Amino acid sequence: MEIEEKIDAVLEKIRPFLRQEGGDIKLDHFDKDTGICYVDMIGACAGCVLASSDVSDSIEVMVRDEVIEVKKVELIAPKQESFDDLLRRLQEQQQAELELEKLNKERDGK
Repeated sequence: MEIEEKIDAVLEKIRPFLRQEGGDIKLDHFDKDTGICYVDMIGACAGCVLASSDVSDSIEVMVRDEVIEVKKVELIAPKQESFDDLLRRLQEQQQAELELEKLNKERDGK
C-alpha cells in the first residue's frame, strides 16, 4: 500500500466526525523528502479558526501513529473564496446543522 493510501485510510476514520459539522478533510499531497503530509480542510471546516489546532492536536497524532513515514501534518493555506463558494459553504453548513438537529431529535425520541 502506498503512503498516500495509508494516510487516506486514517483520514477516512476522521471524516465522519467532520461531516457531522458540514466539513471534510482531504490529502493534498505527501512530501517523501520531508515526511510532511499536507491536508486541506473543506466544506464548513475550510477557513474555520479551529482547523489548524484540530490538525496539530488530533489529526496529526492519528496519522503519525498509523503511518510511520509521516513526520508532520500541515494544513495548506485556505484559498480565497469567491462569493459563490462562500454562499455554497454556508448552505452546506446550514444543511449539516439541520441534519444534526434532526438526528438529535430522533435520538431523543422527540
